[in-house]
This record gives sequence, C-alpha cells and structure tokens, in this order.
Amino acid sequence: MNHVGYALASLNFLDWWLLAIVLGIVDVFLLRGWLLMPAVAAGLVGFALMLFPQIAWPWQLGGFALLTAIGIGVRLAHGAKSPAAEARGPAMEEPVMSSFHDFAVRTIAGQDKSLKDFKGQTVLVVNVASECGLTPQYAGLEKLQREFSHKNFSVLGLPCNQFGAQEPGTEAEIQKFCSARYQVTFPLTSKIEVNGTGAHPLYKWLKAQTGGADIQWNFEKFLVGKDGKIIKRYAPKITPDDPQLRADLQAAL
Repeated sequence: MNHVGYALASLNFLDWWLLAIVLGIVDVFLLRGWLLMPAVAAGLVGFALMLFPQIAWPWQLGGFALLTAIGIGVRLAHGAKSPAAEARGPAMEEPVMSSFHDFAVRTIAGQDKSLKDFKGQTVLVVNVASECGLTPQYAGLEKLQREFSHKNFSVLGLPCNQFGAQEPGTEAEIQKFCSARYQVTFPLTSKIEVNGTGAHPLYKWLKAQTGGADIQWNFEKFLVGKDGKIIKRYAPKITPDDPQLRADLQAAL
C-alpha cells in the first residue's frame, strides 16, 4: 500500500474534526462563509466515524463530498429565494440612482427615512452585527459620532444577518444591545441584505460605485461626502480609529 492509500485507510474521527477546525479557521480569515459547509460536513463525518469506526475511507470521502454539496446547494437556493427578494415581487426596471441621497431606508423603529435628510453631511455607512468578532468596532464608531457630529457628520449603521448569522435578533433587540452595550447614538436602520438578489438598492449602488465586489463581512465601511458621492470604501478590519480613515473623514468635513 502506498503512502496515500495508507493515510486514507488510517483516517479516524479526530482527523475529520481537525479538518473541520482548520476549515472553520480559514473561513473566518477569508471572510466569505463558503468554507462553513465543508467544515460542518467534516465534523459530521467525524461524528459518524466515532460511532461507527468500521466505515471504510471511500465511504467517508463520499459522505464528506455529498454533505458538502448539499450544504452549498442549500445556501445557493436560499440566496436565490431570499425573503427580501420575494418581497420585491416581479422584476422591474429600477430608476437610475446617481447619489447616496437618492435612496431611502427604514429606520430601526420601522419608519421610512429618505437619505436626502443627510444632504450637507459626511456619512460613514457601515453594515453592522451584534455577535461578530468585529462588534467592538461599535465603540469606535460611536466615538467618531460624538467627536465629529457637530461638524455635520454621522455614522449610519445597517444591521445585516448575512455573515455567519451574527445579527439574529429583532430590531428591538438590536437597538437595546447597541444602547446598553455601546451607548450608540448614531442612526440605525432595520435589518437589510447587502449581497445577493435581495440586496438593498443602496448596497447595490454602493458596490457598483466601488468596483462591484460583494461586501466581505460585517463592518465594511463607505465614506460618503456631503454631495452624496462615495469618497472611499474600507475593508471590515479597518477600524474606526484607523489613521487613514480618520484623515479621509477630516478632509471631507
């Protein structure tokens, strides 16, 4: 038996669990979410192998491939039939939007709000989440709000549950969390989607104006000028106290 064959024949449940952990860690750093399915599949194969150690390695690999394919298929199907997409009804030609101020959102209290209300203000647009490793950025965002709000600046937080299901609560729960934990005073919207067919029109425009790439993860940021044009886009791990972000913000005020 060659080395590869010997290694495959020697697989045990700990090997599969180790693979699940490695895939999960890699997924966190890649910020995409697509490795979650094979990570879960590896974990399930490891669990089955712990119960039934006599399962041959071809069946182990086959089970892993099948479970991964099912997971990816479910995710794709969910993305194609998201509630937000269905709520919009039949496809319609959307009006051409040329400015941040052309859009509207629903506040976290459930009221419609035109972004024309931000005319003459510099705005930092952020998709937020309450159960993310980046959630402590709320403190830095609130610091910016308090430091520069008197200079016609505002953070706008848009809760989103698309990344690791890390914003699972209701709007009332999100509002309570933000107020109690981080004393947030900047405006928050109701939960939205930022990627896929159900993406909010504002986020379709924000992405289109900055190269078209999907939002990577929670706490990606867009700095919008007083004229409603995008100044710069920042990756999720760029914190609110990043020197370049602060310099860009102060230059826009």
